[in-house]
Amino acid sequence: MSIFLTVLSLLTVEPPEANQRYLDCVLLVEADLELGRTAAQQWTAEGGGADAQHCQAIADIAAGFFKLGAARLEDLAQRNDAGDDRIRARLLAQAADTWLMADQVEFAKTAIKSAFEYAPDSGELHLTAAKVHGADKKWHQVVASVETAAQAGFVSANTYVLSGRAFIELGDYESASAEVIKALTLDPTNLDALVLRGEIQQTGVPIEVFYGEPDANN
Repeated sequence: MSIFLTVLSLLTVEPPEANQRYLDCVLLVEADLELGRTAAQQWTAEGGGADAQHCQAIADIAAGFFKLGAARLEDLAQRNDAGDDRIRARLLAQAADTWLMADQVEFAKTAIKSAFEYAPDSGELHLTAAKVHGADKKWHQVVASVETAAQAGFVSANTYVLSGRAFIELGDYESASAEVIKALTLDPTNLDALVLRGEIQQTGVPIEVFYGEPDANN
C-alpha cells in the first residue's frame, strides 16, 4: 500500500463542509505530492479555513512529515470552523493515529484523551484508543477498547488482529484464536491475521475458519 493510501485509510473523516476545492486538493496530492503540498500550503495561506488545513495535513503526512501533520490536525480541532464536538473528536483521533506513525506514543495518548473529552460516548474513538494502548503495551486496555468499539458497531479485521495480539501477550491463546477467527471472517486475505493465525497454530491451538454459507446437506 502506498503512503498516500495509508494516509487516506487513516484520515477517513473529511473536514466539515468539505467542498469541491478540498476534493481537488486531495486528488492533486495523490497525483503529484510535491505540487499538491505546495497548493495546499498556498490555499491555507489564502485563508482556506478548515478544508485547506486538513488537506495540508494530509499532504504533510503523505510526505512523511508525521509530527507536523499531527500537530496541524490538533490545531485544526481547535479552530472555530472545525465543526461540532464529534468532528473535533475525530480530528484529534486522526492526530493520535498520526502521532503513532511518528512513534510519539505520549503525544498520541494526549490526543486521544482530548478526543474523548469532546465525545465521551463515541464508540469509534475506541478503535484509535486500542492502537494507542497497544503502542503503550497496555494489553488489557487494548482488549477492552476493541470490545467497546465492537459493541458500538465499529469493527475491522485489523482491530481484531490487535486484540488477538494483546491476548497472546496476556498468554490467552484461546481468546487470541477467537479474535483471529473474527478478523479472517471479515477479511479472509488479511495478511496480519494470517500471520497471527500461524503463530497461534504453532502453539498447538487449532483455528478453524469457515467462509460462506454452511452446506444445507450437512
